[in-house]
Amino acid sequence: MAIPQTPPPLPPPKGTSSVALAVIIGLSGLIIALIYLFIFAFSGISETSKYWWSGLVGFIFAFIFYMVHASIREEPVTRIMSGVFFALGAVFFYASIMVGVTDPGMLITWLIVLSLIVIVVLVLVWRMSAQREADEARKAARRRTP
Repeated sequence: MAIPQTPPPLPPPKGTSSVALAVIIGLSGLIIALIYLFIFAFSGISETSKYWWSGLVGFIFAFIFYMVHASIREEPVTRIMSGVFFALGAVFFYASIMVGVTDPGMLITWLIVLSLIVIVVLVLVWRMSAQREADEARKAARRRTP
């Protein structure tokens, strides 16, 4: 009996083409724009709720872009997008607080809580960038032995 021959293994894929990446980026931008358009134009909710939901959406997209950044290490794009959506979410939450809260005590309380969240995230981002620089310096100092 003849042993069946297995076909040679396929070469690994070469990566995502720039056209495919452009389509993915375009579609994700369109989806994000449609979400914000729905919130502000078609939802029919109050102004405070629009700002609150927009802030929540901003934080969710910031988290998504951060996770993409952590998984693929595409420095310039995903890290910047994560920061942009975090800032957008924080601005919308601040707007929600300023428009919706009428009691001065609650206004100050919510401003302090949101400011603490923003400060904690900024300190964590600073710490991660310092760790990344230390890792890069340590890798640069390594010598390969022949």
